[in-house]
Amino acid sequence: MIDVSFEVRCERLPRDYGYSLFRALADELDWLEEDAGAGVHPLHGTASADGSLFLGRRARLMLRLSPERAGQALALAGARLALGSGLDIGPGRLRELMPFATVYSHFVSTGTADEAEFLGHAAAQLKAAGLPETMITGKAHAASTPEGDVRGFSLLLHGLSPAQSLAVQESGIGLGRKLGCGIFVPHKSVVAVGAA
Repeated sequence: MIDVSFEVRCERLPRDYGYSLFRALADELDWLEEDAGAGVHPLHGTASADGSLFLGRRARLMLRLSPERAGQALALAGARLALGSGLDIGPGRLRELMPFATVYSHFVSTGTADEAEFLGHAAAQLKAAGLPETMITGKAHAASTPEGDVRGFSLLLHGLSPAQSLAVQESGIGLGRKLGCGIFVPHKSVVAVGAA
């Protein structure tokens, strides 16, 4: 797998944008919905009191895709998505995954809002994949979809070998990869992820 990173411009997004962003991207990339391994990274911005999300100049739209699909996704450059005040997609570039010993996901969903059950499900998925069950859970999160709310927590995994790090970044954990869930990125150290 590989990440495709696009420059973006958008004055205002709804704070709970995950499903709308996926649908807008699927309208542009007719294969995205059917590609089981494809993932859409969460966007990072500043939340406002009115429920909007503001994206700064350094914000990036990132997709995690197979190398073949990544090349096809570069065609998104120049598109304008009907999302919030309108999201303009700039040039894209490919970024290889980096094998850090510590990786972090802003939002992992295993189908439960109960933290103890969540940790049990996450540990079982890691064990089944032959990965160490060394993790720290963080803040609770929720995202709306037409089928109902998706709930979960931020999650940090540590003590990974280079091969294990790349494996979990490629496969992810849990549900909702196209909503920004279960996608892991390198993290410099083990810290309290609740503050991240």
